[in-house]
Amino acid sequence: MKVQNLSGRGRFAGALLLLAGLQYLALEYVTARAWLHPTYSYAVNFISDLGNPVAGDVFDGRMIDSPLHSVMNTAFVGQGVLFIAAALLLATRERRERLLFGLVIAHGVGVILVGFFHESAANQHNGVLVVHGIGAAVAIVSGNVVAILVGARWGIPTWLRRTSIALGALGLASFALLQADRPLYHAAGGIPERGAVYTILAFEILLGTALLVAGARRAPECPLPVSTERLSA
Repeated sequence: MKVQNLSGRGRFAGALLLLAGLQYLALEYVTARAWLHPTYSYAVNFISDLGNPVAGDVFDGRMIDSPLHSVMNTAFVGQGVLFIAAALLLATRERRERLLFGLVIAHGVGVILVGFFHESAANQHNGVLVVHGIGAAVAIVSGNVVAILVGARWGIPTWLRRTSIALGALGLASFALLQADRPLYHAAGGIPERGAVYTILAFEILLGTALLVAGARRAPECPLPVSTERLSA
């Protein structure tokens, strides 16, 4: 994968990735803080609870009251749009990168679906919840696989390659645990869910920062996969 000007397109892509992760975490925090009755729990409640627009809804045994649900849904959509936009800036026609780009699109579309098709008891009854569930699963799996592939294929610094692979593996393991351990799902499902989602956010924040730093240090042409020397020099 090549970017003709890392100080231009590549640096802008880095800024988009950094913004994607930070806006998600910030808006999630603001939305969670708005819960009063009951208090939102990062351990027990799921992220999608924050996007549920039905005050007083009881979903899967959890009481929902998210007055700023539109803020969280904005974070979902923002994550998807910014992730895809960054990938478009870095995309090339290399065949070996087609799978990676396809997974990026899958992640972006999946998380956008989560923002538009909300979790709620009503949507569970009318069948719309399945779209939400598929979007979430696709976003989590594809996003973590993207982290692994970038770590395995791109010539980024060794520490970032290893970290990306580790984050992706941890995210997939957390998602598998969430699906397999039903008692944990109901008692403290927010923990493994965040283990599956926050790994993607950490990956894009780290990669975005690395691209910004590389763009600031190097002018005109810098190929991606970027050599370790160019990013770490």
